[in-house]
Amino acid sequence: MAAKTNKEAIMRLCASIEKKEGTGSIYSLGSKKSILKIPRWGSGIEDLDNILGGGMPEGRMFEIFGPESSGKTSLGYQLCGQHDLCLYVPAEGTFDAQRAAQFGNRAKQMLVYRPKHGDAAMNKIQNFAEAGIPLIILDTVSACKPKEDIEKLKKAIKSGNDETMEARMGGRARLFHKHLPILEEVIEYSGTTFVMMNQVVDKIGAMAFGEKDDTPGGRAPRFYSSVRIRTARRAWIDIPNKNINSSAESEKIGMIMKLKVIKSKVCNPMMEAEIPLFFDRGFVSFDQMASIRKEIMKSRGISKKAIEEEEDDE
Repeated sequence: MAAKTNKEAIMRLCASIEKKEGTGSIYSLGSKKSILKIPRWGSGIEDLDNILGGGMPEGRMFEIFGPESSGKTSLGYQLCGQHDLCLYVPAEGTFDAQRAAQFGNRAKQMLVYRPKHGDAAMNKIQNFAEAGIPLIILDTVSACKPKEDIEKLKKAIKSGNDETMEARMGGRARLFHKHLPILEEVIEYSGTTFVMMNQVVDKIGAMAFGEKDDTPGGRAPRFYSSVRIRTARRAWIDIPNKNINSSAESEKIGMIMKLKVIKSKVCNPMMEAEIPLFFDRGFVSFDQMASIRKEIMKSRGISKKAIEEEEDDE
């Protein structure tokens, strides 16, 4: 039996919704009132922009996750350097101003807020998003412990009551489940890009097949993220060691960073890119890699003959 469609009633309902909730709250496909067109901005890394379908989308959430020393923070500094104004929230407390400056960040352009707990971090993130700041980066989700849990632990330590020192299970998950739905609506209208950095942890009870690791913060970060990118270190970039204080045979001066789009609502998923990263130069192309490595070797006092021998071996 066919549906008894009342188009006039439907149009009245649409008009009522728009009047109550604002222009763009409901529209037909192709309408000029659409608020879901996705403007993009460049990351400064051509290969990353390519696997994202043309750049970083405005007004969307990202989750960039991976193991330690896989380049997440460096990538965060790089993204911040593409904007005239940004907010960096180092919940881990490991912000490095000198390193941030190497990626083009400068005074009065990069705002840094060090939260005392996860609730403060998420509240300030929403405040800045409502003000329309172009980019906010949270580093990291795993460091955002709820205020209640922190105060409980502090109280237990002060009182010497070891029995009450165990934090609640799922505190971070509840925190992000509470804040992200509201934040998603805010950034859609303000155009703020919100990037959550996250660590990978071993998955409890992992089977012999399937995924062996997981990310803290519950399911909300992955659910509300339009894009999830996994980072990894594919290889080190090294040179012969000339530092007499180190017994290592080689000095690590950078790495080849691998990026994989695990989830995407704005481009094709499962796209991958490999990008060279020099610790004191930032992200470069593979075409620049050999000359920069040679330049660094010269600055370390490595002889011309040794450099030429390395080139011959390659």
